[in-house]
Amino acid sequence: MGRVKLKIKKLENTNGRQATYAKRKHGIMKKANELSILCDVEIILLMFSPTNKPSVCIGKRR
Repeated sequence: MGRVKLKIKKLENTNGRQATYAKRKHGIMKKANELSILCDVEIILLMFSPTNKPSVCIGKRR
């Protein structure tokens, strides 16, 4: 049995939405940094949490 395809949609539960954001934030920032290094580009990632707190990731060329 394989993985089940999930439909991407907004999480209605506020606590669940905040928990999901917290869990995935680090991963998306890591991916942006890796892309910056692999492609030799500068990346700025600006995200706002469900509570409107900003997070910034700046990937610099090396």
